[in-house]
Amino acid sequence: MKSFFGYQFEDGNEASSLAEMLEVFEYLKPKASPKPLIRIGSNRDGSYLLPDDLENMAACFSPGVDNFKYFEDKVVETYGIDCHMCDYSSDVEKLKTPLIEGRQTFAKKWLSPDPGEDNIELADWIGREAPEGDLLLQIDIEGAEYRNLLSASAETLSRFRIIVIEVHSLWAIQDAAICREVLAPFFRKLSEIFIPVHAHPNNCCGEFVIPGTEISIPNVLELTYLRKDRAVEAPFPPQLPHPQDVSRNVSGKPPMFLGEEWLDGPRSLESKVKIIEDTLEMVGEFPNEPAILNRQEFLTRSVATMQRRLAAMLQADGAGAADEREVAAGKAYVLSSAYPGMSRKGQVAPGNPFFFHTAFGFNQFIKVDLGEALTVSRIGIGNRLDGYQDRAGLLYCILSTGEDHTKGDIFQLATGDAFATGELLQSEVELPPTKARYVTIISPLSTALHLSDLKVFAR
Repeated sequence: MKSFFGYQFEDGNEASSLAEMLEVFEYLKPKASPKPLIRIGSNRDGSYLLPDDLENMAACFSPGVDNFKYFEDKVVETYGIDCHMCDYSSDVEKLKTPLIEGRQTFAKKWLSPDPGEDNIELADWIGREAPEGDLLLQIDIEGAEYRNLLSASAETLSRFRIIVIEVHSLWAIQDAAICREVLAPFFRKLSEIFIPVHAHPNNCCGEFVIPGTEISIPNVLELTYLRKDRAVEAPFPPQLPHPQDVSRNVSGKPPMFLGEEWLDGPRSLESKVKIIEDTLEMVGEFPNEPAILNRQEFLTRSVATMQRRLAAMLQADGAGAADEREVAAGKAYVLSSAYPGMSRKGQVAPGNPFFFHTAFGFNQFIKVDLGEALTVSRIGIGNRLDGYQDRAGLLYCILSTGEDHTKGDIFQLATGDAFATGELLQSEVELPPTKARYVTIISPLSTALHLSDLKVFAR
């Protein structure tokens, strides 16, 4: 037998069909909101974006509060909404901030559809604390969300105007039994009453790629739902990431961004700026990371470059994107070194399992001559196809107008965990538009560099 958060299944290896996985993915994709989004909570984990539609909210219910109730304090202090919390793993004495008298309650209970002295069922809890009015649900209960909400009646769920939920172990949509019996019914049920208006990846636990696609899904995802009757008109399209999103739930791990497959249109300029800002924050957090050139020189230059390009993007209006074209195909390249039996020079073209291979060592690179200075805006790379994808786990791009790439602008290529593990073999990374004739892809690690494809998009 295999288990999934209280559900039991016969052991089996049947994989979900592509259609089944794509159905779940469509349920996850955020839609336009009738109200702008606001952030409630701290600057790290436990902070969420909600539509600014909290007026006349009767109460907030927050199971799984743990010992931190910054979200719940903000709900009371800023919006005047009473808040009811429960968590059997905590105690009132362990809470980092004291209960707000007359406005907050805490029950040492598990939220559970099962009867028991230590459990409380959602409908009973609501009936006890909030007999009338619209409600807010903030739920982060480490996988127990599936049993609790699947067992709740439509009448109970409809009491909530807004639901903010952290969903766990989304990798399981690849398992046919779990997908069919738990995940698809769970998101299908929510979609009957609510629409998702925001999605934010939790960078705690990695991501996976739907086989046969380039769709990457985080294993832990924060979703904001709004009841459909509140979304008759929706003038605010989703922004991924949203400018008010926290940069990272977990410090010490790189930020995670949802791909453009999550959007039905182009990524907004504000979202592109946010990606750069969050990446810049991460660079400053790890000054001892192996780096190109001298470590301190790299850190100083990369931060200065990002700040300069960020300012330029903020002043741009996005014009010219339609003129973007791929410019690296067939162009000459030179390598830092060559693996035995291979050449240091060649022309850029897709190859299987790779089209070039450097020797092993620090700062191995491929430098492409575009032939003229162009405004580079995006880099696409294909990882090695037959394994060893982790060697491309840390890559930088240097854009320079002269042949000496050490004097160019340096950018980290945030390709994501799925690229380094080989789950995703292709990755595209947007860069602040930068003039360059030479494009250098370099790894600061002691390794070999080998890619199956390299694309440079310029305006």
